[in-house]
Amino acid sequence: MALASIYGCKKSSTSAAIYCDPAISYSKTVKPILVTNCTQSNCHDGNNLTSLANYDIAHGGAAQIKSDVISGRMPRGGSLNSTDKSAIICWIDNGARNN
Repeated sequence: MALASIYGCKKSSTSAAIYCDPAISYSKTVKPILVTNCTQSNCHDGNNLTSLANYDIAHGGAAQIKSDVISGRMPRGGSLNSTDKSAIICWIDNGARNN
């Protein structure tokens, strides 16, 4: 009976679905997140030619940005909150459009 209670319980593998708006805006949503969290001095501020406030650079680095955001590697000093993470990932998954 004890084994039945141990093996009979499984942790649910379902998770809440996250809505991803395919029309998510770079200029209104993603850029402010990047500017606030990723453009500090000696980071992606433009002094090292990787300013994430620039659409072309953010678009060109989208795959790396997604990987770094998912892994928590970036931004330096701490992870983004789940809303900001989801917004960036959604924007990239929908083509990282300049809108």
